[in-house]
Amino acid sequence: MKKLWLITALALGLLALTACSGESGDDAKTGGAAMAPSHAAVASTDGSFPFMGEAELDRYLKSNAGRPTMLFFWASWCPSCKQQIPELEALQKDKGGRINLVALSVDESEDALGRYMTKHPMDVPVYWGNQDLARKFRVEAIPTLVIFDKTGKQIFSQAGVFPASMLGAMADKLNQ
Repeated sequence: MKKLWLITALALGLLALTACSGESGDDAKTGGAAMAPSHAAVASTDGSFPFMGEAELDRYLKSNAGRPTMLFFWASWCPSCKQQIPELEALQKDKGGRINLVALSVDESEDALGRYMTKHPMDVPVYWGNQDLARKFRVEAIPTLVIFDKTGKQIFSQAGVFPASMLGAMADKLNQ
C-alpha cells in the first residue's frame, strides 16, 4: 500500500511538470448563481455558467455529501487543460455515478469561457470561478486537481494532467 502511494506521488510530481502556470486574469464576478445538479450539463440558456466561489463550493460539498468530489481548476487558454478535458470526459462517463466531478474555469471572463464552450462543448459539469477560490487551494498552475472525500474534507491537491486510468483508480479508491 505504501509502495502504491509512493508510485502515485512520483507520477503526480511528473504530471505537475505539464501544468500551465501564471495568473489567469482578473478577479471578476463575486456574486453567486444557483448551483446546478452535480451530473447535469451546466450552462443556462443565456450562455452563462453557474458561479462557484468559496460559499458556493461549501454548499455544493454539503449538498453532495456521501460521494467524493474531484474539482479541476482549468482555463480555456491553457494547452495542458485542453489535454485534460478528454480525460475528464472519460472519467465522467465511467465513474460519474460514483463521484462528483466539477470543472471550474478560472478564465479571465465568463464570456471567454462561453466562447470556448460554444466551439468545444464538454460532457462534464462546468462552473465559472475567480482567483479567490484558486488562492484558497493554493492553485499556482493549471490544470490542478483538488479532491474532497465523502464528507467534503480536502484530501488531495496537485497540478498536472492526469490520465483517465489514474483518475478512475483514484475514484475507485475514494469509494472504498
